[in-house]
Amino acid sequence: MNSGLYAALSGGLASMKRMDVLANNLANSNTTGFKKGSIQFESVLAAISEGSDQSGSSDAPVLVSEQYGIDFSPGPVNKTGNTLDLALDGDGFFVVNTPEGKAYTRQGNFRLDASGKLVTADGREVLGRGAPIVINGSSVSFDSQGKIFVEGIETGAIDVVDFPKPYDLKMIGGGLFMPNEEGAAGQPATKTSVIQGSLEASNVNTIEEMVRIIETTRGYEACQKAIQNYDTLTGKAVNELGKV
Repeated sequence: MNSGLYAALSGGLASMKRMDVLANNLANSNTTGFKKGSIQFESVLAAISEGSDQSGSSDAPVLVSEQYGIDFSPGPVNKTGNTLDLALDGDGFFVVNTPEGKAYTRQGNFRLDASGKLVTADGREVLGRGAPIVINGSSVSFDSQGKIFVEGIETGAIDVVDFPKPYDLKMIGGGLFMPNEEGAAGQPATKTSVIQGSLEASNVNTIEEMVRIIETTRGYEACQKAIQNYDTLTGKAVNELGKV
């Protein structure tokens, strides 16, 4: 394959993958605690890649790998006044139970299920001191350390943990994250405060994402035009050589 055509194809595929991530970011710009994603692409000269033959090669840069990244910077905290809405001021995550094991989230829009357990918006158990949190009472409050008070009596504390940076976490959907390393566990986030009656908003800046979408669209169009030009040149070369 023509090296220039290969580079154009690689660029087009890269733009398509980047567009998927940007579109997902934009779609979740109003999702509580959402963390925007990004894709970093690495390109090298095929002629100098490991084990290649450099003699007479004129290959252009081509895509050789991609890496999905997550921006864990905090979003703005908005006051809601709802008793079971919790936000974190500082680094760390709430801990929830999933069928795959413990997962971690910044989404604090919790509720009580029919049995009085504190659960996430999609019904996953929120953990406190390693166990599901059960609230039996009409009055509940959380202090800045995450301690839980029901009818004025301390009944437990919500778990807030953090991981070494840079975070080695993967997104599993529903605003949840899990460590890439199996069995890795977070440590108590001692410098993080719990804010009751507030929620952390998405860290997506819609204007920035729209600008990136425009840039990506233009990049894809440029690659598409390059592919069309290479196709035209190849067709002419075949036809002209056939006349010789």
